[in-house]
Amino acid sequence: MQVRPMFIALLMFAALALVACEAADATPTPRVRATRVAVEPTGAPIEPTEAPTYTPVPTNSPAPTLSARAGTPQAAQPVQPFSNSNINDPLLPKFGNFPPKAIPARPNNLNPLTGLAVDPAALQKRPLVARIGNDQIVRTSAWHAGLNAADLVFEELIDIIGTQYAHTRYSAVYLTNTPPLIGPIRSGRIINFQIVPMLDGALVFSGGSNGTRWLFSQSPMINLDEYYNQPAYCYDKTHGYQGRLYTTGARIREWLAQKGWEKAVPLYGFTFGDKPGGSQPVSSIALTRAPWPSWSALEWRYDAASGTYLRFTGGAPHLEVNKPVTAKWGNGADCIIQGAEQRAQVRATNVVVLWARHEKTSIIEDSNKAVSVYSNLTGSGDAQFFRDGVAYRGKWQRANEQEFFEFTDTSGNKYSLKPGNTWFEIVPLGYVIDAK
Repeated sequence: MQVRPMFIALLMFAALALVACEAADATPTPRVRATRVAVEPTGAPIEPTEAPTYTPVPTNSPAPTLSARAGTPQAAQPVQPFSNSNINDPLLPKFGNFPPKAIPARPNNLNPLTGLAVDPAALQKRPLVARIGNDQIVRTSAWHAGLNAADLVFEELIDIIGTQYAHTRYSAVYLTNTPPLIGPIRSGRIINFQIVPMLDGALVFSGGSNGTRWLFSQSPMINLDEYYNQPAYCYDKTHGYQGRLYTTGARIREWLAQKGWEKAVPLYGFTFGDKPGGSQPVSSIALTRAPWPSWSALEWRYDAASGTYLRFTGGAPHLEVNKPVTAKWGNGADCIIQGAEQRAQVRATNVVVLWARHEKTSIIEDSNKAVSVYSNLTGSGDAQFFRDGVAYRGKWQRANEQEFFEFTDTSGNKYSLKPGNTWFEIVPLGYVIDAK
């Protein structure tokens, strides 16, 4: 029987593709974290072979404790789960099933995320939630940008092998500020289902693993994945994948408007006020103990002159660089720097530590087989609040992902943040911080 030439050509093409795939799976260069598993999105949702599952991450101690001067919170007590909140069902069925809470009365010029007075027109926007990387190589050879302009920053542990977390990553929230540069933009994680819904925000990110992308494709969140929205981003091609993707506040806002997604959304917000009583003097908050990764070790030091906390990583000031940037926006556009760069140390008006149950999932995040982590931020848990150089113990609580966190002191009274920006450090149950 004669074999058709076209069939032979197809066989040769398949063989070449197989060789290329094998080459792509080569062992990562030593001392450089392996890249995430590449997933090429399609127009249809990616169906995982098995639904993601969750198993608790072991902790080193039975309940959260702090150094003596900072107090000792007790183990978190979750509220009764809702009937449709089975943890084995990855969060999505809960979206849209809860009636919104009534928005508290406030002046029309008050930013509900910071408690600061702003131009009321600046509030007629949708919050942006940008995924910003914190790989060690970014802090040493690339540059962070836009962290000080964020109203809120959530820092979480991501990706775990055994009991070792890979590093931390940020979700930076922007409502009224329009930073000249934001980045480096990195991939999404399932914790974004815990943060974005309460803000009705737009998620600014670059891809993710198979399982995470599938979950995003099924959710109602506004998804600004760089793969589908390349004209909203620019590239600094002098850096590796950890530090090459950036955007600007103005460009993302413009892109949202083009898509018809830019609008004011109702925000419940936080409670702000004067410094409460019953505090303990604390000038330093350090997260350096295992399982917090040593290369992500951090310290917040109170600066009385500014009334804020300055961030240090690895004992050195954590700096960000503001570089005025533009681009010939389009697929694969280069970031074009305009003017001189300005360096500033990362700082926060409030630092809030949230203890939450951390659980392994079956979602594989990179070629080292690290799996994604689900941080349970619904129910209630212990919290530690830092403002004005003092510390308070208390609780966080919320019924579902669409509600804002509510904070109380040890007597059950509402806790007030200081007007200004807030950093949230999300840590596992049993984690020990050093506050002195």
